[in-house]
Amino acid sequence: MSITEASRFQLRTAIGQILDEEAADTLMELLPPVGWADVATKTDLQHLQLTIEIAIEKRIHEQTKWLITTMIAMNTVMLAASVALSKLI
Repeated sequence: MSITEASRFQLRTAIGQILDEEAADTLMELLPPVGWADVATKTDLQHLQLTIEIAIEKRIHEQTKWLITTMIAMNTVMLAASVALSKLI
C-alpha cells in the first residue's frame, strides 16, 4: 500500500482529534513524506559510495595512461628535434 497525501491528511485529522493540534503537527513532521521503502539505507549509501569510487578510480587510471603516453610522445619529439638541430649545427 502506497502512502498518498489523502491518507496522510486522514491520519493527521485522526491524530488531531486525539492529541492537540501542535502535537499532531509535530508528529506529522517527523514522518517521512514517502514510504520507508523509498528512504535510502546505510547499505544503499555504501553501495553508491563504492560505485562512485570505482568510477573515479577508472577515470583516473584512464587519464594517467593518456598523460604518460602523451608525455612519452612529446619527449620523443623533443629528442628527435634536438638530434636534428645538433646535426645541422
